[in-house]
Amino acid sequence: MARNTRAALGFKVHIGWTAVVAVGGPPDEPQILAKTRIDVATTFDEGAVFHGGQEMPIDDARAFIETSEKRFIERARAGLADFVKVLDAKIIAAGMAADAARKLPPFESILKSHPLVHAAEGELYRRVFAEAAAALGVKPTRVPAKTLAASTAEALGTTPAKLDARLAALGKASGRPWAADQKQATLAAWLVLLGRRA
Repeated sequence: MARNTRAALGFKVHIGWTAVVAVGGPPDEPQILAKTRIDVATTFDEGAVFHGGQEMPIDDARAFIETSEKRFIERARAGLADFVKVLDAKIIAAGMAADAARKLPPFESILKSHPLVHAAEGELYRRVFAEAAAALGVKPTRVPAKTLAASTAEALGTTPAKLDARLAALGKASGRPWAADQKQATLAAWLVLLGRRA
């Protein structure tokens, strides 16, 4: 594909890493240009910063988490820049398979609740990779994973069954890995690419 090929990035974020897929070409008949995994934390202790913060005095925990997030953003920016650098395409949009950002209670309350610790860590990493994409000039649109397929099928004017077949063909052509993370990241990228058809 030529450099003037328009492409979108799709993300499926986890604690410490993301699956990222670049989808480009005609929005109605795109290709997967590349896919990878970007790690910003390599161990549970490094990545689960709110868990770690539970063991610290509140001010130390806040400083630890803020410093960690800055480090993760730097790593995410570098990893995503390296990924995009080898693409022969212009990145025009980004999508993220994720629910709308959750409003969380004050920091002190988060550290007292195990479910809130998990929620806060999820939001932290979605922020980290959104910041990395924003450094490339694209702000990821968040789309709930459970509605991705239906939204993409509707945007294409096709049925979910036909979309499944097209998605399977894209995955087969792109090779491994091709699991739920890559599928969701692909759909997120495809959907925002369809939104930029004009």
